[in-house]
This record gives sequence, structure tokens and C-alpha cells, in this order.
Amino acid sequence: MPTQLLTSLSLKGKLILAGCAVAFLVTAILLVKMAGAPSYVEVMAGVDPAQTGKITAALDARGIGYELRANGTAIAVDQKQTGDARIALAEAGLSGTTKQPGFELLDKQKLGASNFQQQVAYQRALEGQIANTIGQIAGVGSAQVSLTLPKDQLFADEAQPATAAVLLGAGGDGVDPGAVRGIANLVSSSVQGLKTANVTITDAAGQMLWPTGDAAGGGASSKPAAEARYNAQLEASLNAMLISTLGPDKAHVQVHSDLNVNRASQERLQYAKKGVPLTATNDTETLKGTGGSTGGAAGTASNVPSYAQTAAGGGASGKSDYKHVTKSTTFGVDKLITKTQVAPGAVNRLDVALVLDKAAAAKLGPAGVKSLQAAVASAAGVQRARGDTLALSQVAFAKPVVVAPPASAIPTGMLAYAKTALLGLAALLFLFFVSRHLRKRETGAFADEPSWLRQLNQPGPPQLGAGGVDLEAERQSAIEAFDAQEAARKVFANDPRAIALEEIVAREPEKIAQHLRSWITEDNG
Repeated sequence: MPTQLLTSLSLKGKLILAGCAVAFLVTAILLVKMAGAPSYVEVMAGVDPAQTGKITAALDARGIGYELRANGTAIAVDQKQTGDARIALAEAGLSGTTKQPGFELLDKQKLGASNFQQQVAYQRALEGQIANTIGQIAGVGSAQVSLTLPKDQLFADEAQPATAAVLLGAGGDGVDPGAVRGIANLVSSSVQGLKTANVTITDAAGQMLWPTGDAAGGGASSKPAAEARYNAQLEASLNAMLISTLGPDKAHVQVHSDLNVNRASQERLQYAKKGVPLTATNDTETLKGTGGSTGGAAGTASNVPSYAQTAAGGGASGKSDYKHVTKSTTFGVDKLITKTQVAPGAVNRLDVALVLDKAAAAKLGPAGVKSLQAAVASAAGVQRARGDTLALSQVAFAKPVVVAPPASAIPTGMLAYAKTALLGLAALLFLFFVSRHLRKRETGAFADEPSWLRQLNQPGPPQLGAGGVDLEAERQSAIEAFDAQEAARKVFANDPRAIALEEIVAREPEKIAQHLRSWITEDNG
């Protein structure tokens, strides 16, 4: 039946059917390709073309699918292998960012280069070397350095100072202020005659990181930033501890600190309680001599008692002995001078607010709540003597509202199944319409067939009519005439001559059948 149906179709119908089949095959191939094609996600942009080969080699070694975009300056990998690709590139030490050439530029100097070319090459090499060094600092990633080196002048007052501009890559806004100060000192120490105040450091968002109000070592402008950073770090650690012990959405901690960000210098002078002898002096004075005769002159002296004469004359013998000793000691003072440089960041006061869910508090009990409060105070470093406070509040936490995903949203994992289902549905619809069209053509081909012709199609014994006419032959002639009429209608559907021929066949079918029999007989003969 399908073969007869295809043979009964006109050339136009056969072409339409072939076109539908080709369109179905092309659509099926495209749908299968779309369903099996991976979804790529861009993981690197602005890649140095010199590193593209290394990156692709690292991905090929791990068996990770990728595609190159933007003329090889962007790389996209399979969405399912994004994590593996980042790990592979990190292990290979490939960041993908453009790297400034360092002192290796000086290895490519050409013979006969002018002084100006040598100076420019040296400046570029110095910029690249400093940029690569800054890129090794944690949190920086990449950096671009531009230097302005002054020319040598005869007079010192005409000399211009050296300047430097540093642009930090993505993520540079999260660099610690201490690290920013270190970058400024690193750049100034790498260039001769460059002062720290002449270094400008900017992040990728265009925010000025150096110099700032605390460029001299701390100021009021950095106090809010330092306190916010300290509060965030302390809150993160405390909330992580609460989540690991109580679970999520059971407790929350808020910290407010008062930091001393002023840099100070202290000097202390201390004396020892006991002196140290430096010099000692001993002086000894002695005197020896003899007295006169035992008798005195006539007069009053002779009337003096004998003990007085003995005392005045030095005794009976008249001898004298005198000795005087003097000691002197000079002591030194033990003095201690201590100079201390106080770094900024000391905590003046710390206020911690702990909010606990009522359900969690009831589960812990009074003893558990007290233990939790003590643990938070110890972890936060609360010192009552310093004036720190820890406030505990028990409230009923609001239940999180679960937002249902949109009905039209399709999960990523179900996308391949959806593509396959659409492919199958399209194939079924195509087969349904094609089979329906073929059934219509099959049933409608003889819809206008006359009733007498259907009766003639019924097999029966050959009958003879009046005058010995064979009725079976007449029936065959009528069938052949009808077939000729149908063939003429299909071939010459819009031809006026065909319409006229159709009218002749309808008006005189017997003559047409007779002519057909004669043609067939002649062909067979």
C-alpha cells in the first residue's frame, strides 16, 4: 500500500514529501547536537596570548573541555568542570592575567641601542619587576606599575622628584591597610630618590588606597575602617562558633569596638634603689715628735703640779704620736631608659550583644545559657576591668520565608532531559502529521469514484449482453477510461485542453475505451 500510494503521488507531492523528510532529519540532528552539547562558562578574561598555550595544556592534562573566545584572550570551560578547571590552573600557577616583563627585557638589548632606548628599557624592566613582586602579596593577585623617573639636572633646585603609580587588580580593595603601607614602602625603596609620599596606590574600582589620612602612621580617617574590619572579623568567628554548637538561625552576635588607632611613643626612666661605687679615696695623716726638760723656769711655772708639767712636756720622755684617717667614696646611679613604640589597634572598649533564640535557650536550660555566655565572653576577649560589656537577650527568632522557585524555571540538571523530551515530541508530531496526510490522500484518492464503477470492480463471471457483447470487456473498458480520465486530471489539472479532453471522455466513454483497446492491441502486436 505505501508503494502504491507513493507511485500515485504527483511529482510535486513527492518533492514535498522528500522535503519534509529532509527537514525532519535536519531538525533531529540539530536537537540531538543541542542536547549533547556542553554548556560553557567563562573562567578567564583578558588572558595574555603568551599564556593561552600553557592554560590549554593544563586543561588538556586534566581532561577538561574548553573553548577559546575573544581571539584567544578568554577561556570558557564546561559548566560541570568549573571547579576542577580552577584547581588545575591554580596548581599550575597560571593566573591568566597579563604579566609585565621584568629585568629579562635587558637580556634582549640590541647592539647599538641609543641612550634613550636603554633608559626606556630600564624603566620598563623596573616597572615590570616591581609589579611582579607586588603580585606575590596575598590578596593582590596582579598589579600594574608606572614610574616617572626624573632626568639628571645640573642644578639641584631644578630637579623633579620621582613618582610612582600602582594599580592593583581585582580584589585589591580587600587588601589590609598595613599591606598597602608595605606596598608603598616597597615601591619607594625600589626606586632611587622616590619618597613614600610620592607613591599613589589605587584599586580596580578607582578608590585611592595610598596616600590616605593615615599615611603618617594613623589618623582619625582610618578609625572607622579599622573598627569596621575588626568588628566583622570578630563577628564572623563568634557566629561560626555559635553555628557549629547550636546550629544555624539559633543565635547571633553583634560587636561594637572602640579602637585606639593613634601611633604613640613612650620613654621610661628608672633608677636603681642601690648605687654602684665608682671611686674610693683613703687619706691618712700622722705626726710624731719629742718634748723639753722635766724642770721649768723659776716663777709661777715651778708652782704648777707635776701632772700639768707632764701633760705639757709630753710625759717624762717628752714624745708625741698623732694619726688621722679620711675615707671618701663616689657612688654612681644605676639608670634605665626604655623607649617603646606603641602600635595602633589597641582596644579601648568592647561591647558584645548576644541574641539567643527562645527555643534554643529553653533547650539549653539556665546552666547551658550561662555557659554559652561565658564562652562568648572568653572568645571575644571581654574584660570587665576595662569597661567591656556583654549583653544577652532571648527572643523568638522569625522563621525564614521559603520562596518557591518560579514554575517556569528549569533546573540545570534537567535541561538535557528536557531537550531529549522535546526531540521525541517533535519526532512524534512529525510522524503523526505525515501519516495523517498519507491516510487522507489514500482515502480521498477514490472519494469521487462513481457507484457504478465500484460495482464493476466486484469480481463476477463473464456475462454476454444483447447482440453477444461481452459485459466484462465493457467493464474493463470503462475502468480504463476512468483511469485515463484520472491520469489526465492529475497531469493537466489546469490545462484548458485537458479540461476539454475530460469532457469528451465523460461524454463518450465507449469510443475512448475502444480507441484505448486498439492502441493496446497495436502495442502488444
